[in-house]
Amino acid sequence: MFGYVVVDKSSLRIREYDYYRASYCGLCHAMGKCTGCLSRLTLSYDMTFFALLRGMLLGESVEFEKKRCIRHPLKPVNTVKMSPQLEYSAFVGGILTSGKIEDNINDEKGAKRLAARLLRAFFSGMDRKSSAALPEISAIVRGKLDELAELERAKTPSIDAPADIFGEMMAQLLAFGLENEKELIARSIGKRLGRWIYMVDALDDYASDAKSGSYNPFVLLYGGEDFTPDNLESISGMLEAEMALVCSALDLLDGDSDSNRSEIIKNILCIGMPSGVKRICEKQNKENK
Repeated sequence: MFGYVVVDKSSLRIREYDYYRASYCGLCHAMGKCTGCLSRLTLSYDMTFFALLRGMLLGESVEFEKKRCIRHPLKPVNTVKMSPQLEYSAFVGGILTSGKIEDNINDEKGAKRLAARLLRAFFSGMDRKSSAALPEISAIVRGKLDELAELERAKTPSIDAPADIFGEMMAQLLAFGLENEKELIARSIGKRLGRWIYMVDALDDYASDAKSGSYNPFVLLYGGEDFTPDNLESISGMLEAEMALVCSALDLLDGDSDSNRSEIIKNILCIGMPSGVKRICEKQNKENK
């Protein structure tokens, strides 16, 4: 369920884009240190957003440095320095990726299951290091994925039931270690963000899941038939409602002294993610013709 929490680059100022790229590179270096060099192949913009959001919730100040890497071996690039939230995000990313691989092993058949088994072996070091560093988080993720697996086996024809489970998982990951009002705000953001991610992933995979017979609540609700304009409008409305609740919870924060970080987060929530929904709906309309 990765790939939907993205920034709209064209709407960012130059300094904001540089900050975002430095955050992406900083997380990459954190993954190399915390979960091993191979884990850097799983780097995602989703977890970059997660790290930015955690930093905002904790009011963590950011420092930059120039660093080289395999991708930039000659000219060092601007990179966010290692911090507790980058380390936490690196470990969480490793646990989520490992959970997704295990989920694929359980759900897929034939060549896809074999590929997932090979990935599990390839990223075994990442899984081991992440789970050892954050055993509580590993238990949360595996427990929630098991709950989702039960719904899938029961062919539950509800979008809210699985979305709630994924949302509760994200709520606990985002709020981990926080207290009082910050914890409540983080839980609210994580819950709605997780629900949004689950729903948009199910929408995006509708056609392929209908064809393969894989669990998808929208397929069970709409029978695998082509979406009607009313269907897509209804789903888009649900996604907009979830995003509105995310933004409302974010507004409860006192504010972020780091204006670049707050603008990037707003860009992702208000432009990047809604634009992704629009593209998916347009794809569904084309497939219906």
